Parts: sequence; C-alpha cells; structure tokens
Amino acid sequence: MNNTELTTLVFLTGLESERGSPLCFAPRSGEETREWIADTPNRNLSCCVAQAAARSDSYRDAVAKGRKVTRVLRNGKKALESVAAKLD
Repeated sequence: MNNTELTTLVFLTGLESERGSPLCFAPRSGEETREWIADTPNRNLSCCVAQAAARSDSYRDAVAKGRKVTRVLRNGKKALESVAAKLD
C-alpha cells in the first residue's frame, strides 16, 4: 500500500467515525429526538402567540394612555384660551 492509498484509507476511516460518533453520544433515543423535533414548532408557535398577546395588551394600554394625555392637553388648551379671552 503506497502513501496515497494509506492517506485515503485513514481519511475515509476518520469520516466514518465522525459520522457515527454522534450516535454514540446522543442524549436521547431516536424516537425521543423525532418527538422533540416534531414538538419544537408547536412550542415556538405557542411562545410567539403568548408574546404577541402580551405586546398587543401593552400597545392597547399605551394607546389608551395617549388618548388620556390628548384629552388633558385639549382641556388645558381650552382653559388657557378661555383665560386669555377674559384678559383681552
């Protein structure tokens, strides 16, 4: 066996061991891994829906507060105009 053949053999052996080693160290069985992969989109969707609902509530609160501030400013403007008219 010449040097090129030996190098190729070592390379291919390394490739096969690299490909098979995750199977030896996998934290779950194949069935558990497939279930985890299948459930991940559902968990992510649930999380996104919950975050969207929370943000929607906070935006709704901000808009309500903004309307109150607008009302107060309009009433203040009317009061100032009324006082200014009496001073003229």
